[in-house]
Amino acid sequence: MGKTFIITEEKEQNIISEILEEAFYPTSDKVLLIKNYLDKNFAKQELDSLDDNGYPKKEKTVVMLSKDKQPLKTLRMKELLMLLDDKFNNMVSDDKDRKKFLKQVITDWYLNKIKNNGILSVNHL
Repeated sequence: MGKTFIITEEKEQNIISEILEEAFYPTSDKVLLIKNYLDKNFAKQELDSLDDNGYPKKEKTVVMLSKDKQPLKTLRMKELLMLLDDKFNNMVSDDKDRKKFLKQVITDWYLNKIKNNGILSVNHL
């Protein structure tokens, strides 16, 4: 047997706002801001490396570029995440949400999945 709950419009708005606060939906302007920063300051590359068993593998890395577009430093993805987290730490207040968001932006940027509309391949983090 179903139960019926009667709530006021004010209570309905409170419930909706609480639900929306818990879910994080990245906006296209934030995605495009980070994408443009990555495009201007980094180049994608793959380095030869060894896996845990000693077999050769390709490791996805990026190269930080100078103002003259010359290679400065090679960064692994964890290092790139830390750098972006420091640079854009005020963009998303929740630390966990910000890191998930930045990881998704890095992944989509590296795989060329971010188009001009700024939509990520996963938009609910």
